[in-house]
Amino acid sequence: MTEIDVAIPTSILQVESTLLLKTLRIHQVARTLGIFGVSKAFFYKDFETGLTEHREFVGLIRKQWEYFYTPPYLRRRLVPKSPLLKHVGILPPLRLDWFDVPRGLKPGDERVGYVFRKGGGFKVYVDSSRVFNATGDCREGLAVIRITDPEGKTAECLDKDFYKGPELRFTDSFKQLVEENRDARIVATSRYGRVPGFQELSSLASSNRVLILFGSPRRGLHDIARAEGVVLEELGDVWNTVPGQRVKTVRTEEALIITLGLVNHALKLKRI
Repeated sequence: MTEIDVAIPTSILQVESTLLLKTLRIHQVARTLGIFGVSKAFFYKDFETGLTEHREFVGLIRKQWEYFYTPPYLRRRLVPKSPLLKHVGILPPLRLDWFDVPRGLKPGDERVGYVFRKGGGFKVYVDSSRVFNATGDCREGLAVIRITDPEGKTAECLDKDFYKGPELRFTDSFKQLVEENRDARIVATSRYGRVPGFQELSSLASSNRVLILFGSPRRGLHDIARAEGVVLEELGDVWNTVPGQRVKTVRTEEALIITLGLVNHALKLKRI
């Protein structure tokens, strides 16, 4: 299966004047990437963003990402309070598949818990208040568990994969981003690119990994690349995924959901 990654500039937060508006934007990006099962989310510094400001944005994104992608029933236990999380409570939940679990526990129930080592064995938080003894092949961190005895408070660690959300990566420049991802097929989005046909979109299925690049609210990818001595066309494909737009600019998060929708549709049809 093709891994889909995306790269977005931290300057998407630069145009928002308050923590509330920045929080809404981070949540929108996190929700979109969760919908399409994106594997990695790269946030890069574009040439117009200062390093100090970029790192402030990195800290905010990292903290809120941790909150959004922690199961709601474990957040009180795993995510410390922070002024950066002031507005997260007003936002709708991401509702990843493994976020929805019953309140009650019965034998055979499977859920994601947080496994940790204690003494000579392992314990697991099954929610923010209950701690069970963990058996089986356990490793510390979030893991799928099966409830074996609710009354005796025991659960079994299972060797099951689950989608944790996109892995976060940060780079201090656009050039660093592309140099560190030469192994991926790179697709740059631009209103000046060509409109991809279905065959081009579905051809992504032949790559193990695809990295889709997005520009900033103020600068397109051609400007961002040129400022760092990079020729966009030499990186890979340059596609216009919003042809015929009737607005001056398409917001980064709007381009994100449109592009991922097109790519997802083509890849799924290719597999049928």
